[in-house]
Amino acid sequence: MSAQSKISWQERFQYKFDNFMSRGGFSVFLALLSAFFGAFVFMTVLRYISEWLFPNQDLEGDLLWDVFVQLIGLRDTGDEANFSTKTVGVLTIFVGLVLFSSLVAFITQEFESRLTLLKKGKSLVVEKNHTLILGFNDRIVDIITELVIANESESDAVIVILSAQDKEQMDDFLREKLGDLKTTRVVTRSGTVTNINNLNKVGVKVARSVVLLNDAKGSDSKEFKKLSDARVVKAILATVAANEEQKLSLPPIIAEIHSEQYRILAKSIAPAAVTTLNEADILGRILVQTSRSVGLATVYLNLVGFAGNEIYFYRPEHDWQNLSFTELQFHFYKSIPLGVRDKNGNVIIKPDNNYNLIDAESIIVLAEDDSLITFHQEPFVKPQVLGYLDSRKTLARKTEKHLIIGWNSKTSICLREYAKYVLEGSEINLVTHNLTPEIKVQFDEIRQTYPEVSMEIWEIDVDVVEELETLQPYKYNSISILASKGKNSEEIDAKTLTILLEIRQIFWEYTEQTGKPVTTELVAELADSEETDLVIKAGVQDFLLSNQFVSKILAQVSQEPGVILVYRYLFSAEGSEMYIKPIELFFPTEKIGKLSFADCVFAAQSRNEICIGVKITSQSQDKENNFGIYIAPSLHTKFDLTLKDELITLAEDET
Repeated sequence: MSAQSKISWQERFQYKFDNFMSRGGFSVFLALLSAFFGAFVFMTVLRYISEWLFPNQDLEGDLLWDVFVQLIGLRDTGDEANFSTKTVGVLTIFVGLVLFSSLVAFITQEFESRLTLLKKGKSLVVEKNHTLILGFNDRIVDIITELVIANESESDAVIVILSAQDKEQMDDFLREKLGDLKTTRVVTRSGTVTNINNLNKVGVKVARSVVLLNDAKGSDSKEFKKLSDARVVKAILATVAANEEQKLSLPPIIAEIHSEQYRILAKSIAPAAVTTLNEADILGRILVQTSRSVGLATVYLNLVGFAGNEIYFYRPEHDWQNLSFTELQFHFYKSIPLGVRDKNGNVIIKPDNNYNLIDAESIIVLAEDDSLITFHQEPFVKPQVLGYLDSRKTLARKTEKHLIIGWNSKTSICLREYAKYVLEGSEINLVTHNLTPEIKVQFDEIRQTYPEVSMEIWEIDVDVVEELETLQPYKYNSISILASKGKNSEEIDAKTLTILLEIRQIFWEYTEQTGKPVTTELVAELADSEETDLVIKAGVQDFLLSNQFVSKILAQVSQEPGVILVYRYLFSAEGSEMYIKPIELFFPTEKIGKLSFADCVFAAQSRNEICIGVKITSQSQDKENNFGIYIAPSLHTKFDLTLKDELITLAEDET
C-alpha cells in the first residue's frame, strides 16, 4: 500500500484548507463568512426542532430573524421563552460571539493592514502620463520644483517617486522642503527600483518620462560611483524589460551616470529612448566658461530648467516664407531663435546668416514659456541702425592666467577645457590639499597633451592663510574653488566659504598695501543653493550651483529629451558659446544710451552674433533683479545703457 493512499481524508481536507487560507486576507474572510452562515443554518435548524418539540405558545415573530440577531449578539431569548428555547438561544449567542467577533476582528485587522501597506508605500499607483522618478537624493527637491513650474499649464499633473527609502520619511522630507505644488501632485512609493513588479506598480508603461537618480555624489569615491552607476544601468534594463510589450513606444529615460563606460552601456540598451548625463562633464565645462566671463553662471541658471527662460523646439503652422535665419530674429516678440534642428535631427546652433529655413524641421528658441512663442508673418519691429556699419570693433585676445583650487571629478575636465580656450603661453595652475600619485599622473597626462599652455600643480594646505599667500592669488584672471569632500552639502559649502573668506582677506591686504584694485574673478562651486547670499557677501562675482544646475537640466530633458543636444553644444569649446561682452563692441560711444533690445539684436547681427540679453553692471549684486541679467526681453524693451553695461551674446569667441 503506497504512502499516498495512507493519507486520510481529514489530512487531505486539512491540507487543502491550509492552502486556501494561505492565499491571504480574502480567503480568511470567505472562511469566516462561510462559518458564520453555516452556524446560522445549523442554529436555525436546531431552533426549528426545539420549537417543534417544545413550542412557545406566547411568543410571536420571525424565527429566522430571531436566530440571526441572536447570532450577532443583538438580542437575547426573552423571559417568556421556555427552557429549550432559552438553551438554544444561549448556544446561538455563544456561537455568534465567537464567529461574529472573529469576523469583525478580521475586518479591523485587514483595515489596519491596508493602512500599514499604504504607509509602507507598496500599493498600486493608478496614474498615466506622469513623470516617474526612480531614486531619492539631494536633487529631488530641485527637480520637483522645476516640474511644478513646467506643469502649471496642466490641470492635474502627477509626479511619482519610487525609492528604496521609507515612504513616510520621503513624505516628511518633501513636506518640509517643498512649497506650493500648484497643479502638481506628488505620489511616493517604497520599493527596489530594479524590480519589474515594483516598476509596474508605479505605472512605468504609461509614464510620460522616467528620470533615474544616481546615489553617488560628485565628491564620492570612484568605487562607490561605479557601484551606483551599475545600479542605474540595471534600473534602465528593468525599465525597458517592463515595457517589453511596447518597445517601439518606450518613454524617454533620463539617467545620471558618472562613468563613460556605463554611459555607453546604458545607451546600448535602448539608443532611441535613453539619454545620459554626466554631472562632472556639464559642470566642468560651465565652470570654465563662467570663470572667463563674469555673470555667465547666472545666465546659464536662467537657461536651464523651467524657472526663467528655457529652450524649446518650435515649428510654425504653415512655412517659414523663405526667410533666412537673420531675418527670422525680428519675427518673434519675446523669444530668441538660437539655431535650427534640420530634417535629419541634427542641431545647428547659430547657423550662417544666409541659412535658408526651408531646410529646417524646427527652430531652437529661447523663451520664458512656449505660450509666448509666436511666429509673425511680418517683421515685428524695425530696429535703428546704430551699431558699427563699415568697421567691426574687436577685443584683442591676451594670454590668461587661471587658478583651480581643489581636486574632484570636474578638475581634469576644467584643465582640458581651459587649454582649448586660452591662447598659447597662458597659465593654468592647480592647487590641491593632498597631491596623490594618481592625481599627479592625470595632471601630467593633461599637461603633455597641451604643451602650448603652461601648467603647474602644487600641494598646499588651503586652510592656512600663509600658504595661500604664496600663490599670489591677485595675479590671476580667475580663481575657481571646486567643492571638496564632505558628509553633506552644508559641510562641503562651509569649506568653500572658508577658502573664499581667506582669499578675500588676501585681496584686501594687497589693495591696502599697494593701492591697486584686485580684478581677479572668484568662482565658487556650491552644493546647496541656500548658500547664495553668503557667497555674495564673501565677494564672489559668480557661483556655480552644482546640484541645482544638474537638477534643472534633468527636469527639462525629461520633458524634451532633444534639449540635451543643445546643452552639449553650448557647453563645449567647439562652435559657438555664450559670452558677456562690453557694449562698446556693438555701439559707438556716442550712440550708447536709451536703446531698445531690438537695437541690441541688430547690432549683434553685424558681428555675426546672436544677442540673447543684457547685463546691467550696476545691478550685479542685486539678487532681486537677477544680478542685472535680463534674458530674452521683448524687442520693444528699452534699456538706459552705459559704457559699463554689457550684452549677452551667442558667439564663436570672446573677441
